[in-house]
Amino acid sequence: MADWQIGDNLYADPTGKYYSLTNGAKTYSQSPYETAQDKINQMYDAQKQSQLNQLKTQREKAISGFTQQKKDLAPQYASQRNQADVVNAQNVTRLRELMAANGINMSGENITAQANMNSSRQSAFNDINNNEQQAYGAIDRQIADVNDPSKDQSIIDSIESERSGKLADEWTRSQQQTYQQMVDWRNYQMEKQQFELEQKMRELEYQRALAAQAAAKSGGSSGGGRSRKSSSKSASTQAVASPNLDKAYKEYLAQKALENKYNPAPFTPTQKQARPIF
Repeated sequence: MADWQIGDNLYADPTGKYYSLTNGAKTYSQSPYETAQDKINQMYDAQKQSQLNQLKTQREKAISGFTQQKKDLAPQYASQRNQADVVNAQNVTRLRELMAANGINMSGENITAQANMNSSRQSAFNDINNNEQQAYGAIDRQIADVNDPSKDQSIIDSIESERSGKLADEWTRSQQQTYQQMVDWRNYQMEKQQFELEQKMRELEYQRALAAQAAAKSGGSSGGGRSRKSSSKSASTQAVASPNLDKAYKEYLAQKALENKYNPAPFTPTQKQARPIF
């Protein structure tokens, strides 16, 4: 795609940038698309940062709560182990009292009973420890879920998708606008050339009318030595030249009045972004 001329020494390249030429060197200026692009990027950058900050705040709050839950677990399960020891000690005491009442001392039944008591205590401790580890594990999984980086990426992907769509729409709109500027500029140049040509033609007609009037006056002033027929012809020529001169002069003044309309001050970059007004 070639560059487009869209104004007096103002061009647009295929990337949407505007530039002017000085001795063949390009000097770039901010184009409407670049201005809109900056605004769109600023809007979505701010939106992305805001949502990521919000997620961070929620994450920190959740992790703080989970960390406190983990701290609270230790005394809870320590209390359960102490309670298990108390129950086991009570059971041992009752067993000894029962065995003593029945005259059982170091017999095999006594040893078996003691082993069963120890096994019951260890089993209770194992259950408590397993429950504790499961509770810690559940909290750790919740923390890992909160820290899941895919949540950040999901926010980023969603915003970047919206940004891409917005930039694409703005690019299409700006290209249409730039193309119309190019068409308007070319039409303006054609109309200006046509105006200049018509102006030259009217200038020529005016000069011819002036010359005809001068010739008529010259013929009239030297009519003393001419025949009546020659004088009559000179008067007729002057009569014709006079209305032609008036008409040409009025058209000339009208065209001069239009010069300000067709020859305004040089365009500024801001003016070049709009269609010239004729």
